[in-house]
Amino acid sequence: MYSLYKSLTSTITLVIYANYFIIVNVNFGKVPINKFIYNLPIGDCLTCPSIGEDAAVLEAKDKYLIVHSDPITEAKSDSGFLSIAVACNDINMKGAQCRWVNSIILLSDISHLNATISAISEACNLIGCKVVGGHTEVSDKVKQDIIITTAIGVSNKFLSYKNVKEGMKVVLVGSPGIEGTWILAKDYDQLLLEKGISREIIEKAKEFKKDIVVQPKALSILDYVVAMHDATEGGIMQAMLEVAKASGYTVSINLDKIVLRRETKIITKALNIDPLRLISSGSFIAVSNTPEKILERISEAYIIGEIKRGDPVLEIKGVGTFNQDFEEELVKFESNYLGWGKG
Repeated sequence: MYSLYKSLTSTITLVIYANYFIIVNVNFGKVPINKFIYNLPIGDCLTCPSIGEDAAVLEAKDKYLIVHSDPITEAKSDSGFLSIAVACNDINMKGAQCRWVNSIILLSDISHLNATISAISEACNLIGCKVVGGHTEVSDKVKQDIIITTAIGVSNKFLSYKNVKEGMKVVLVGSPGIEGTWILAKDYDQLLLEKGISREIIEKAKEFKKDIVVQPKALSILDYVVAMHDATEGGIMQAMLEVAKASGYTVSINLDKIVLRRETKIITKALNIDPLRLISSGSFIAVSNTPEKILERISEAYIIGEIKRGDPVLEIKGVGTFNQDFEEELVKFESNYLGWGKG
């Protein structure tokens, strides 16, 4: 029991530290893990926190506990839904069903409580997970609601980057910018109307909400993948770079193979946002020896590249190689639009 508790708190401490830096740092957004990970007591886990890893894996008797924590700090609406969906997505990336969630809810106003609880319930019912604990409070220290969810799954086996090999194919499941497009449509619909975007496009983008949950897709292709990684901050560009760093191989892709949804194209163009670097929960990267099996089961899936022997970098054919983290476009947009960091 002690070793399990130690592993859980180590993983959660990582997330709490990450949130701490996000809150107090003048540079908003996700903090690169190498800024603080070496100062944490990480250990006693089969898969421990590191670049490109979506969740920790802990051994408990004859099964594995898959554990992950994630904060929602950017979304103005439906943050409760996002908190559950995004945390559970990371459990799915290790090949497990999300079973339980534990949420810390920090509200800026008590009037937000009912909507937050309703959104959490909506996500849990959609995914099939249960709330097993948490903490809720109203604080004058937060200007915008913050929700931190820990998700847990149990599995007989788990996906590992150790099984990634040269020559395997890189498959994009879903479309870039699903989450970001939905957030922009929900939170900035008036701005989009002023930019000339039709009400029809905006309302269609608001329907992307249900697509943020990846569990049905992820679990349906487990027999045909060796590793999966969801595309969150920094979009699919960051996700592919993290696959390279986690696997130790070059991820080589062809941008021409990536397909954007019409609504994402129109909205990101109007706001001068790069959709490939826009937060993209709802889409994920799969590494596979049998990619055609994935395409048979999921209509919105595309073979976009392959794993190559070489340095752990992202190689974009005809463009160049990248080894530095990509800036998140939603944070960049909101920083400019809302005037964050200005005196």
